[in-house]
Amino acid sequence: MSNQITEYLIMPKLKLKRMDYAGALGMFVYASSVVVTPIVLLKLAQDLSFGLAEGGGIEAVRTSFLLAVLLASGAAAIRFGKSRTLGVGSFVLAAGLLAYAFAPTYIVVLAAIILVGVGGGILEALINPLVQDEHPTDSGRYLNFINAFFSIGVLVSVLVVGDLLTRSVSWRLLIAGVGVVALASAILFVAFGRGTDHHSGARPSAEGKSSWHHARSILREPLFWLFSAAIFCGGGAEGAFTVWSASYIQIHFETLARAGALGTAAFAGGMVVGRLASGRFVGQDGLRVLIIVSAIIGVVASVGAWAVDNMIGFFAIVFAAGPSIACFWPSIQSHAAARLPVDSTMLFMLLSCAGIPGFGLTSWIMGLIAEGYSLRASLLVVPVMLAALTVVMILSTEVSKRSTTH
Repeated sequence: MSNQITEYLIMPKLKLKRMDYAGALGMFVYASSVVVTPIVLLKLAQDLSFGLAEGGGIEAVRTSFLLAVLLASGAAAIRFGKSRTLGVGSFVLAAGLLAYAFAPTYIVVLAAIILVGVGGGILEALINPLVQDEHPTDSGRYLNFINAFFSIGVLVSVLVVGDLLTRSVSWRLLIAGVGVVALASAILFVAFGRGTDHHSGARPSAEGKSSWHHARSILREPLFWLFSAAIFCGGGAEGAFTVWSASYIQIHFETLARAGALGTAAFAGGMVVGRLASGRFVGQDGLRVLIIVSAIIGVVASVGAWAVDNMIGFFAIVFAAGPSIACFWPSIQSHAAARLPVDSTMLFMLLSCAGIPGFGLTSWIMGLIAEGYSLRASLLVVPVMLAALTVVMILSTEVSKRSTTH
């Protein structure tokens, strides 16, 4: 055990490449595009004269088109290259956000949000496979590091956009600002990708094979379904705290909206710490243990969040829950790529197709429980999800051992 700890502590520093920087900015702007609507929603609805039901429709449209474009992104990446496709995705995201910022009516907002969903879907689909290609033998560390910028995007957006909104800065200007950052992301992907396999099209492993061929081979792997269940549960736990922390703080502790925003920021801050630490200290061989131990710690932290009855204590526990949940998405993807002899790009996209519904469905289930019982009772969904994740990862280890002995 002491040798393993020493090995982690002396692990070499990350050697980032140009595409890693583009991926980091892409993750940042993707996160900002996800959270900016909930932050400005009340002002947006007031200016354009629509209700909260229509506000929920904005997110439903974005998520629907994001999921729809995930698999199509794989075919585009094989044909045109990942960096070029990511550049196009960022341009589409920027165009959608800028159209959103100048929308005169709710219908135009919905049309613009389709572009936001399509652009965001391409970024969600291809940034992690791009990092996997850049660092195939040690992708877990780099994926955790790059994915930290998603959490940084959430943290910065909640604090900066929320604060500027309270200072009477127009929601239109704030959304346009995110659009400008998306434009910068597009330029980086195209400029840094020139002259690489990511820019020119199909990599050698993909020659002669369609994305659907890769998908069929992955779907036949029993381990894939276990990893899909794991990322579904991990995405669900992340969604629970991201979506409901602010509302829980406001309702349970009877406080102001700003305190709720700080609660969401505390969780995002914990996620940043967790992903940066995992990227620095946990190598590829340690990912399985990291996922299982983090899930167990997350069970304890989420039960603590349900039990604690003062706001400062809840803030502390939510911050502590962040590192325990942070590793799931990037680490499960990287661990799956190391265990399954399949195309990693399509594997990552199919796993995202499980993680994104986990994020949304868990939040919806918590809302139903909150309606029928209480928002506090709904928090118990989180330890259940994390306990299930622990069991699934242990099962995946047994299945992996059996497959190697036959």
